[in-house]
Amino acid sequence: MQNEQALDMLELKKQRIRKFQQMVLDSCLVIFTLAMSIYFTFASPYFLSIKNFMNILSSVSIVGIIATGMTLVMITKGIDLSVGSIIAVSGCVTALMIEKYKLPWWVAILAALIAGLLIGLTNGVLITKFRVVPFIATLGMMNVIRGFAFIITNGQAIYTSSPQVAFFGAGKIFNIIPIPGLIMMVIFVIVWFVSKYTIFGRYVFSIGGNSAASRLAGINVKKVTLILYTLTGALSALSGLVMTGLAATAMPSAGDGYNLDVITAVYLGGNSSEGGEGSVWRTLLGVLIIGILNNGMALLSIQSYWQTAAKGLLLVVAVIFDVLRRK
Repeated sequence: MQNEQALDMLELKKQRIRKFQQMVLDSCLVIFTLAMSIYFTFASPYFLSIKNFMNILSSVSIVGIIATGMTLVMITKGIDLSVGSIIAVSGCVTALMIEKYKLPWWVAILAALIAGLLIGLTNGVLITKFRVVPFIATLGMMNVIRGFAFIITNGQAIYTSSPQVAFFGAGKIFNIIPIPGLIMMVIFVIVWFVSKYTIFGRYVFSIGGNSAASRLAGINVKKVTLILYTLTGALSALSGLVMTGLAATAMPSAGDGYNLDVITAVYLGGNSSEGGEGSVWRTLLGVLIIGILNNGMALLSIQSYWQTAAKGLLLVVAVIFDVLRRK
């Protein structure tokens, strides 16, 4: 009896330590975000304004929309490297159907979303049915999809004048709130609710903690994994629509490198590489950190390759911090 009480006390102590560690992590992220904002406020007279903050919200939406799905995938110890290529394919499919085949805009958008969904489903099938490692499966699909985007467009950019597509990327509510930012926030709220308050969300965390035990407990691990990769594919296609509407152009090279930005945002938000724990709200904070960094450096006219180096450094620091936290 005394041994059981001692074990219960030890487990309670561990839970309190984990909560304290997470509180410290969240505090560090918030402090770092505020510190960057204060620095850029003094460094540039254009940073501290509602218009600029709305620009940041709009610019991070492409990464943020995908990062919601990627967070759940990485909680289960998975990864999806094909998201950048899905951005390109969805944009090219939309522009081709509207400009070349003269189909209605809603058919083109629906086809793009279905294409992303099917690609995500294919990733899930490769991982669950054929037991391909997620890194290899999605890396292979990344190149296949990118090649397909170049094939269907002959390697050429496609201009689209559709006002409905433009609304996804450049539309604003009350001429202030950007539609892409609003879409991102709505998706974050939905995914947060699903991950925190539904049985499916508990399944995701359980699989990340111990997939074998979850399977023995009656959880359909393969089905959950299929759903997560399919969701990430659909969200990537939605980001492709946002990018196409923002640029009014679909390019087969679009989204190149965005997979690393998404992964950086998830890690930067303090989501563990070991799986079993994470939060979409911390991912949102990671997305905003990247957005503020890119925006501030652009306002200071810092070359883009320095921005790339800074994001790479953030990823390394985030992973090191995760390792230290788990120890």
